[in-house]
Amino acid sequence: MTELVERDAEVRALERSLARLGAGQGGVVVLDGGAGAGKTALLKEVRRLAADRGCTVLSARAAELEREFAFGVVRQLFEPVLPAAGPERARLFGGAAGNAEGLFGAADQTIAPGASYAVLNGLYWLLVTLAERATPVLLVDDVHWADLPSLRFLGFLARRLDSCAALVVVTTRSADHGEDGLADDLLATDELTLLRPRNLSGRAVAELVRRELGPAAHEEFCAACHALTGGNPLFVRELLRVLATDGVRPTAEGAAAVAAAGPDAIRWYVTARLRRQPPPVRAVARAVAVLGDDAALAEVAGLAGVPAPEVVAAARRLTREGIFDRADPPAFVHAVVRDVAHALIPVPELGQEHERAARVLLEAGRPVTRVAAHLLRTTPAGVPGRVGLLAAAADQAFRHGAPENAAVFLDRARAEPPLPAQRAEVSRQLGNCRAHHLALAEADGHLREALALADGGRQRVLCAYSYARFRNACGEPREAVPLLVRALADLADAEDPGLVLEVEAELIGMARADLGGRAELLHRLDSFGRRTGRPQAVLDSQAALEAVLAGRPVGEALAFARSALAGEVLTPERCGLWAAVHTLLVTDQLDEADRRMQRALDTAVDRGLLLPIGIVRGYLARIAFLRGDLAQAAEHLELGTAAAPPPNIGLPLLEATAADVHLEHDRTSDAAAVLAAGVLGGDRSPHSSAHLWLLGSRIRLRLAQGDHVRALADAALCRESYERWGAGELWDVPWRLLAARAHLLAERPAEASALIGEQLRLARGFAVPRHIAVALRASARLARPTDARRYLEEAVELLRTGPGRLEHAHTLADLGQLHMRGGDRSTARATIRRAAELALECQAHPLADRLTAGLTTKGGRPPRLRVTGVSALTPSERRVAQLAADALTNRQIAERLYVTEKTVEAHLSRAFRKLDVRSRIQLVSRLSTGPRS
Repeated sequence: MTELVERDAEVRALERSLARLGAGQGGVVVLDGGAGAGKTALLKEVRRLAADRGCTVLSARAAELEREFAFGVVRQLFEPVLPAAGPERARLFGGAAGNAEGLFGAADQTIAPGASYAVLNGLYWLLVTLAERATPVLLVDDVHWADLPSLRFLGFLARRLDSCAALVVVTTRSADHGEDGLADDLLATDELTLLRPRNLSGRAVAELVRRELGPAAHEEFCAACHALTGGNPLFVRELLRVLATDGVRPTAEGAAAVAAAGPDAIRWYVTARLRRQPPPVRAVARAVAVLGDDAALAEVAGLAGVPAPEVVAAARRLTREGIFDRADPPAFVHAVVRDVAHALIPVPELGQEHERAARVLLEAGRPVTRVAAHLLRTTPAGVPGRVGLLAAAADQAFRHGAPENAAVFLDRARAEPPLPAQRAEVSRQLGNCRAHHLALAEADGHLREALALADGGRQRVLCAYSYARFRNACGEPREAVPLLVRALADLADAEDPGLVLEVEAELIGMARADLGGRAELLHRLDSFGRRTGRPQAVLDSQAALEAVLAGRPVGEALAFARSALAGEVLTPERCGLWAAVHTLLVTDQLDEADRRMQRALDTAVDRGLLLPIGIVRGYLARIAFLRGDLAQAAEHLELGTAAAPPPNIGLPLLEATAADVHLEHDRTSDAAAVLAAGVLGGDRSPHSSAHLWLLGSRIRLRLAQGDHVRALADAALCRESYERWGAGELWDVPWRLLAARAHLLAERPAEASALIGEQLRLARGFAVPRHIAVALRASARLARPTDARRYLEEAVELLRTGPGRLEHAHTLADLGQLHMRGGDRSTARATIRRAAELALECQAHPLADRLTAGLTTKGGRPPRLRVTGVSALTPSERRVAQLAADALTNRQIAERLYVTEKTVEAHLSRAFRKLDVRSRIQLVSRLSTGPRS
């Protein structure tokens, strides 16, 4: 093979990678170089070497024309080795791999829109299962042209090769990596071998010249060939092919002729060779250049206008001529040769050729996305049929989990342009696609345009519904509510009860989130309650929150919340979920709330629902904070903030907990920076229920800064906001206690005492231990020592078996200080030591440091604090340990958490060591004595 001349170093590197693979170590090899550098030839050598070692070789060749064909490269890789049906297919697609099966089934099989992460995880586990039979080697030529979902899979896989012994070998042109940077994921992997084949030296070119044209080739002739080609292996091969065909003698005189050909000679030589072919042969080359490699011969015949037998003969001739690599299915020997063939088509005819190609593929029953890829290369001309095909392709791409690809088709459909009756729907779908991958500004523009273009009726309802849901997800329920009110009015005379129920259910949730939407909420709850076929979960969720707002017994609220959540009707993209989950938080059912939110997170990730991830993480962070698990809260804050670019409904929740964590760590300036840059920065007033935690954090910051005036103003604003929202009793931001602290700063104890007394009365009526304990701790600050001790002892007892460890630590600290002031040093030291240990378990180091320092101020010995047991686990270790205790295997845990089995093994090993257990049975017992995550 001429291309493997002077490639010994690259071949040895490839052999080393295969040897490591045989020893169970996966890796990535990137062959990076310009067009014609011999990368494809090296890829063929890898195929041969891998096959000799008994590996399963999965191969694909990306093409520019197919970048919009979602998971096209992935399908090329896997489809040849997948059985159509039967037990073996069921084995391969067991567990998490089932999320990817829809890629390889019928064209109308659905994958949740945007569910790319679950699909990528499914493909990974499919490969793991394939690897159980034979070691896989994945080869991808021209990866820079790969479709985006396939690139994501390769990057996803590259980061997990420590647990899946597979070798990924790709060829790429570094200059064509693209602005998305996805191919760069491969270059960032730890197990990377980067090979950059250099152009051939003058000596190597001379060797090839003498091999092809005779051993007596003159040095000057060889040097001219090297100078003309620059040593590019493809150009050398093409030049020698043309020189041999033309009978050029390799003499000194011939060297002058080679040199005179100029730097573009190679393309001219390929062009000349194509033009010398008979018309039917040229037509076949032109058709394959348009259709792309691997088109069926029947499709080539249809586009070329050449009878099928002649197409077969032409493809074989082009293969003999070195233009095609193979005849059936036909494929060019190199992308450069294909580019030359494509360049021979006159520019005015290109759009017509792709239009005809689309028709041929449509008649052949090819996937509509492949058909529409050709329409992307046509000139917009207001052709109605094109819009329908492009919209259908967008729908299929969307249902196959690739909203980015769907958006490409819809952008083109919008440019056609659509008929007036189609324009609103195209813009609506385009806006939904942009929202799915968080291109929020574009999504807003398209959805707003869709609503403006809608001509009334059902289309206007759909546009209003999409835009309202988007604005609510961006944290603007006050903008969303009027849109849905009008949509329901438009549906008044429509025979579409399903759509009416869906719209009104979302309107209820959005009206609940709008601090000024109570009248609308009550009206819609009454209306919804009288509708036939309504989902009871929506009503129960709101009834739970209404019970809390009215101060009714906590058991009533919990019964409604649990009923609402029982049937899994309330998914994370639906507004009804949050009222029920918030009820669990307010009633301190933190374990239950955490399980519900973890399930919601799994659902969001599995289905690719990016917009709700921010609010789900916001709730998980708040749950962790209320538990006193500051490390877990920080993890959720980091992941949630990364997943929620502004605007997002989850940001106020994340910002509130971030500020509270900073304040707990005595980082007042950091808390101030979070709040200043956040949704309520600049002293803005809240307008959404999602802002109330944030307002509470702002009051705490004012108190930490000693600014009682602004703290009182914000406490009054919090009271007014709750009253507007419908909360006349106790709620989760204790504004009365915060206002009382401000009054104490202003030396107004009477006002503080009245507020604290009211809070304690309401808390005892609500009968949630944490609320009572927090009010008792506040009461102790103003009470006489005897009463203060009684209040704090009661609060400690209430918190002892509850989930709020950090609040327990603070209360123990207050009780210990009270004992110290009363002279009971022994009891004080024991109480403060326990408080410090709890603070350390919570990662509240400033509190632990203050407490231990206080024990040494009068000559006492500093206690030796040690965190052991469940509290010593990191958040990730605790999550893995809990799933193991729930009887999941390592593989099932890895599938659930989207990590590798090796990662699970490492986490479990550390958890077993920290918990001092040796079996999963012991693990269950040990975890039951500590906090769950």
